[in-house]
Amino acid sequence: MTSISHLRRLAASTLFGLLCMGGAHAADLQADGPLSLIVSYHATPANRAALRQELQGEGVKRFEQFKQQGLLSNYHLLFGRYADNDNLDAVAVLAFPDTAALSRWKKIEQDTPGGLPRKALALASSIQTAPADLVRRGGSGAAAADSVFMVIPYQLMIPASEYVKYADGYVLPQFDGWIKEGVLKHYEILLDRYGAGRPWSAMVLLEYKNDAALAERESVVSRVRARLKDDPQWKAISDDKHHIRNELQLVIADPLVAR
Repeated sequence: MTSISHLRRLAASTLFGLLCMGGAHAADLQADGPLSLIVSYHATPANRAALRQELQGEGVKRFEQFKQQGLLSNYHLLFGRYADNDNLDAVAVLAFPDTAALSRWKKIEQDTPGGLPRKALALASSIQTAPADLVRRGGSGAAAADSVFMVIPYQLMIPASEYVKYADGYVLPQFDGWIKEGVLKHYEILLDRYGAGRPWSAMVLLEYKNDAALAERESVVSRVRARLKDDPQWKAISDDKHHIRNELQLVIADPLVAR
């Protein structure tokens, strides 16, 4: 009779082989350094509503100007839907076109930390900034006012390069399936380049079309996974994914967009 330990070793060996196969989508981190920043903002409960108002007004205007000036290639400015002392209130995910543009951010950071307008800065209780690599994205279209984002942080238990291969083999087929189902608009996967001491090392952004689409999340996940289980490579990774990452507390957030 085959022992349980032998089966576990066999499953681990199969998973390792699948991850090492890579493929056309496998990519290393940006050679010249990370070109994204994930900036998390926190406020006291008493200042939360005022912070949102400032970000929706001057905050969006400022980040739009950065984009028009070529400093940013893209950005997401999101505000957590629910007050939660254990999580962020707002987050800006900033993408820079090149290292020269990222270098210019130093001056903005010196004058207005986190890129915040001064009134919003006065309302923030703390800011955390993480340089990150945008390693995967899919879908299309600019965020609309009725879009809903899920911001999902993870702790990785394997090297970043192996996680990218795991994402290609296991995660992206699901995200692409959700897009085909008509509920998901866009997704991004970012890796914290300097993660020592941080609670998370990878962050996933999922943009749903609206609240109705988000409400379908569980049923759509089940349908897509049921189809993917017929793929032996996908199923092998699925059976052992707990050894790859731990999912942390997610945030449901609304996009703050130019009006």
